[in-house]
Amino acid sequence: MPVKVFERLLTDIKSAKWAMVIIIACFVFFKRIFHSMCPLVVLTGFPCPGCGLTRAGFAVLSLDFAGAWKIHPFIYAFIVFIFLFCINRYFFGKQKMPVLRRCMIVTLIAMLIFYGWRMYRYFPGEPPMSYYKDNVLQRVIAFAEAL
Repeated sequence: MPVKVFERLLTDIKSAKWAMVIIIACFVFFKRIFHSMCPLVVLTGFPCPGCGLTRAGFAVLSLDFAGAWKIHPFIYAFIVFIFLFCINRYFFGKQKMPVLRRCMIVTLIAMLIFYGWRMYRYFPGEPPMSYYKDNVLQRVIAFAEAL
C-alpha cells in the first residue's frame, strides 16, 4: 500500500509540475516587486477573500492556533479539506470526490459571506484587511492624471 501512495503522489507532482513552477514564480515575482503575493491586492489595493490564509497557515505551522484563527478562521477548513483530499486520493485512490467538492463549494460561499462582513466591520484596518496604496490601479490613475 505505501508504494501505491507514493506512486500516486509522484504521478500528481509530475503532471502538475509546470503549474506549480508557474504559481511559485508568480508568487515570488509579486512578493519581490509589489511586496504582496495576492494578485488582487497588487492590482487594486483591496484584500481578497483569501487574504490572510497564507499567514494563517504559517501561524498554524508555528503552533499559534489562536493567531491563525484571528488572521483567517477558514484556514482550519482548508486544512481539513487538504487532509481529506490526501487520504481519499493517495490512500484510497479516488479520482472524484463529489461530497468533498460540495463541501468545498459551501465553504467558499461561506468564505465570501465572511469576507463581506469582514470588509464592512474591519476595512481598512490591520492586515489582512488593509489597503495597499502602492497598487497597479493607483499607479495607472496617477499616470493618466499626469498626462
